[in-house]
Amino acid sequence: MKKNIIFLVLISFVLFFNSCGKCIETNLTSEEKEWFAVYEKGQSIIFKSNDGNLDTIVVSEKNEGHGNENCNYYGIGPIQPHIMNIILKFKNCKRESSCNAGISVSKDQVDKKCYPGFYAFGLYQDGNLKNEDSKFENFKIAATGKNYNNVYQFEDGINAKNVSVTFIKSFYWDKKEGLIRYDTSEGEVFELLKKD
Repeated sequence: MKKNIIFLVLISFVLFFNSCGKCIETNLTSEEKEWFAVYEKGQSIIFKSNDGNLDTIVVSEKNEGHGNENCNYYGIGPIQPHIMNIILKFKNCKRESSCNAGISVSKDQVDKKCYPGFYAFGLYQDGNLKNEDSKFENFKIAATGKNYNNVYQFEDGINAKNVSVTFIKSFYWDKKEGLIRYDTSEGEVFELLKKD
C-alpha cells in the first residue's frame, strides 16, 4: 500500500510538471517597430507656435523588452509580450500631469498585427489605430513647409479623450517623424520646427 501511495505521488508530480505550460515570447515585426525608430533618448525637439512661442520637449525614456519576464504561466499567463515605449517631456514643465507625450506598444498575440497607443499632454488615444479615418497622407506643417505622408490625428471627443486640466484639443503623430503638431483649446498651434 505504501509503495502504491509513493508511486501515485511520483506519477502526480510527473503529470503536474508535464502539464505546466510553456511561455510564448512574442516579437514585434520590423513594420510594428518603425514607429519607435524616430527618437533617441536625450534628444531635444523644438516646436514653434502660430503665436511665435517656442516649446522644447526632451525624449526622457526609450525602452524595449518583454513583459512576464520570468514566465509566470499560472499567475500572469503564457504570453511574454514584446513591449516598446517612448516618453517625451516638456523641458520646462509646469504641471506634472500634463507634461508628457508618448507612444507605447505591447504585442500580446503571436501572429496578429498590433498597433501602438498614443497620448500627448493629457489627451489620450481612444480606440484602435487600425481605424484609418484619422490618417492623413499629405499633411503640411506651416512652420517649415514640410509635407508628411503617414500622419494620424488624435482629437478630443472624436478618437481621443482629455484627462488633464491643461486642455490640448488635438495632436498629430507621423510614423517617421513622431509628434509633429499639437493644438491647444485657446487656438495656439505648435508645430515641429527641428530636432537636435
